[in-house]
Amino acid sequence: MTKKITKNMNRGVERVAVMYQPYLSRTAALLAVVLAVSVFLYSVFLLEAVAHAASKTTAERQLESLNEQLSSLDGQYLVLTEALTPQKAVVLGFVTPTAITSIYAKGESGSLSFQSR
Repeated sequence: MTKKITKNMNRGVERVAVMYQPYLSRTAALLAVVLAVSVFLYSVFLLEAVAHAASKTTAERQLESLNEQLSSLDGQYLVLTEALTPQKAVVLGFVTPTAITSIYAKGESGSLSFQSR
C-alpha cells in the first residue's frame, strides 16, 4: 500500500517537474538573485550597526570628558564667585547701575519689551 502511494507521489512529482521544466532555470536564477540581494543588505545593515555602536562609544567618551571639564569650570566659578565682594568689584572697575532695565519676552511670538525703573 505504501509503495503504491510512494509510486503515485513520484509520478505526480515527475509530471510537475516536466510541466514546469522551462521555468526551473528562471526560478533558480531569481532565487539566486534574491539570495544575493538579501546577503548584501544583511551585510550593509550589520556594518551600519557596528559603526553606530562605535560612534556611540566615542560619543560617550566625549561626553565624559566634557562632564569633567564642566565640573572643573563649575568649581572655578564657585571659587571666583565666593571671592568677589562689592569692594573687590569696585576695584575691578564695576560700577553701581543708575537704573535697572528689565527685558520681558512676550508669549510664543518671541517679541521683547523694555521696562525701566
